[in-house]
Amino acid sequence: MYAGQPVEDRQRQRRARFLESGLTVFARDGYANSSVGAICKDAGLSSRQFYEEFTGRESLLLELYEQIDKESREAVTAALAKKADSSSLELIDAAVRAYVQSIGADPRKARVALVEVVGAGPKVEKFRLELRRVWGSLLASAAEDAAMHGEIPTGDYEMRVLAVIGAVNYVVDSWSGSDPRPPLEEMTSVLSRVIMGAVGA
Repeated sequence: MYAGQPVEDRQRQRRARFLESGLTVFARDGYANSSVGAICKDAGLSSRQFYEEFTGRESLLLELYEQIDKESREAVTAALAKKADSSSLELIDAAVRAYVQSIGADPRKARVALVEVVGAGPKVEKFRLELRRVWGSLLASAAEDAAMHGEIPTGDYEMRVLAVIGAVNYVVDSWSGSDPRPPLEEMTSVLSRVIMGAVGA
């Protein structure tokens, strides 16, 4: 116990504050221009406390990226499961909507997970490519289910999906940071048609 609070709880809260501040600073300043000092200042904590939790900016970025990606993937997986008996277009629409709402609602998340991780270093790039393959497999599986129902032709869906992931992420980041934002329905419709064109050709 410390000041009437379990030490483990205080550590979790401190880590959460660093993650929140890392999200703010990386999105605001850019990962390349950020510093541990700026993150600590935003969190109201010391650099000593930072290094008790993370080995440096890169480890903080990796944890943030993994957290954001996991949340968005879980949202898409849940949306696909909920629409399991729907048409392929309805499946894609539901998946796109879930993805955009999860990762695009907070411009900081979109900026960090879709832009700042690119070129952030060999370790981050390796992890980014691993997660992109996970997304490719997830979306290819959904396309294969649609093909089994005869709605779209069979094909190499994983390659097709990977071909449009970059475009989708670019649009989501642009939409997330726009002021005012175009309507969600409009953005979802455009992205759904793009993905449908890639897997249905």
